[in-house]
Parts: sequence; structure tokens; C-alpha cells
Amino acid sequence: MTLAIGRRVHCLEQKDPEYIRPGWATKNSASCEPCVDSPISGLDRTALNAGKRAAAAGVGSGAGRQRFVITLLVLTLLTVSRVLSVFAGPPPLPPLTTVSGSPRLSGKFVWADLVTDDLPAARRFYGKLFDWTFQVIGDYTVASNDERPLCGMFQRPRPKDGSAKPRWFAYISVRNPGKAQKTVAKLGGRVLAPPQEFPKRGEQAIFADPEGALFGVLKSSSGDPEDFQAESGDWVWIELLSRDARKAGEFYRAIAGYDIVENTTSKRPNDFVFVSEGYARAAALTLPKEREGVTPNWLLFVRVKSLSECLAQAAQLGGKVLLSPSPQLLDGKLAIIADPTGAAVGVMEWSVEMLKGGR
Repeated sequence: MTLAIGRRVHCLEQKDPEYIRPGWATKNSASCEPCVDSPISGLDRTALNAGKRAAAAGVGSGAGRQRFVITLLVLTLLTVSRVLSVFAGPPPLPPLTTVSGSPRLSGKFVWADLVTDDLPAARRFYGKLFDWTFQVIGDYTVASNDERPLCGMFQRPRPKDGSAKPRWFAYISVRNPGKAQKTVAKLGGRVLAPPQEFPKRGEQAIFADPEGALFGVLKSSSGDPEDFQAESGDWVWIELLSRDARKAGEFYRAIAGYDIVENTTSKRPNDFVFVSEGYARAAALTLPKEREGVTPNWLLFVRVKSLSECLAQAAQLGGKVLLSPSPQLLDGKLAIIADPTGAAVGVMEWSVEMLKGGR
């Protein structure tokens, strides 16, 4: 998936490995410079402007930012105590793309996985809320939007000690997962699941950065889906909440070769945008020092047609609103919800017009 997020996003606190695994995919066209006036590709273009306006990326300033940060206290429930493979052996996962000659877009978020303790409930929720369809492959479920595979889901029992909760996490396209593993270890991160080959899919691994934020890397055997403008139901943005966004940016630059662009157009001097291939892939935001209880994490956003209708339906389906819309956050077009099992995900009512003015 191209996190249509040009903007495109998660969270957790690591302990022992044992509750996770698999990757993401997308669509789009158009190459453009990392600037406000260019089109977005899923998690891509929007991301650049998300960096310029963390609200578009997910966080505003003042009271809005405080509300967002407070909500992240809830998101820390997504902590993972252990990371395990879902399968006894490599499952027959579908390729990220079937388009011949697809390029490798290093730095792009190309897949996401949901680990949950109630897979049927998760499928019902996301199927009705985002109109996703599902394909079951053994113990693994592939979710698609408009016939485009964009994420996976699998079930693991919830630890009795509450150390791990249902959650989403994302994968970054890299050229060499083995090299990424060495870099992660060298820079103070943790290897939770070493590189493994999956038939048709490619090689992937799962790590935690030095602050504990979980992420995966993936080298697709078929190349990566091209960048595209996110549609309703696609991933549209992803961002990292960090104690030191500048330092975190250097870590991810070493992993995926990003150009790290500081947001100098707002009152948030510690916000940074991760750029690759001319697209903003993600944003990193520095958490206020007084919020010591908030765990650094990644958060993913899905584009929706109507935010108000989405939130109402999410509640009807058994979900919860963790962060309500606020004028300080993307002009009230952004919110964070939890599915019935507790996994958090952002939702964003986004339009091309929002790029004007650096949103």
C-alpha cells in the first residue's frame, strides 16, 4: 500500500518478543517534489504537509496537541510483550503488486498488520466501517480496499498479564532487511523478528526503535506498488510520536535513507517529515516533556469520506472514539478511534484542497 499517506501510521512499548508479524501494499501515479503544491499518494504527499502541519499529520498545537497527547496515554495500551511468527512456516502471502516491472520505493510504507485477540470481530468492524473485503490464507487474513490488498490481520491470545493488547503496525520498504537488522542493533534498537522469506511476498522483519516504537521492514519480491492518491478506505498518513523527533529521524534515515525535513513553517520546531522518492512518507513529532507517561509509537490513518458519519458508525459497531475532532487538528477533519478489541487507528477526512496553505 502506498500509504496514501504521501502522508501515511503506530504504537507500543517492547518487552519480550511474542505477539506479531507480516506486511502492506498500494496504488498511484505521479512523481513530484516534496512540496505543498504537489499531489498526494496515499500516505505520501499528504505526509509532507502533515509535517508542515502536524494536525494534517495528526497533531495541532496548544490545547489540541495536549488532547492528542493525552489520548496517546490510551494508545500505550497497545504495548507488545512478545513478537512471534503467526505461522509454523512461511505462509503463501500474495505479492504486494502484480504489475510487471514495479519499482522498489525505499522508505515507502507498503504494508500494515493488525494483531488481535478476536479476528472475527475485527473483520466485522473494518469490513463495515471501511468497506474492506477479506481473503483468508490459513491463520492470516488479507484485507483489501476496492480489490487492492492493503493490510493483514492475524489472531494471538491476549497475555493474561495484560502486557500486550491488539494493535496495528506498519512496514517500510527497504532494499536489504539484513542490513537494516544490523543498523537497528547498532543504533540501539531491538530485533523482534529477524528477516524471513515469505513465498511470493519477499523478505521481512520486525524491529523496535531505540524508544520502543514497533515497525517492520519489507523487501518485496515483486517491487513496490506505485505511489497514488489515497481514496476512501486507503491508508492516508502515518506518524511517529517521539521523545526526540530529530534523533528519531536520524535513526530512520539510517534504516531507510530518508531525507529528513524540519517543519519550519509552524510553531512546532521539533516536527520533522520523512521524505523519499519525492514524497513525504511520514512525520515525526516531539512529545512534550511533561508527558512522560506517553510511550513513543507509530499511528496509522485511514481516509474516510465523512468523518462524522465514520465516528457514528464506529460507535454503532462497538468501537470507541479516543480522540474527537477538534478545530486545532486538521480543521476538525481528524480523529482517533479504537476497534472493538482495542486496537487504535486514525481516521481522516482529507481532500486535495487541504494542501493549500501547508495543511
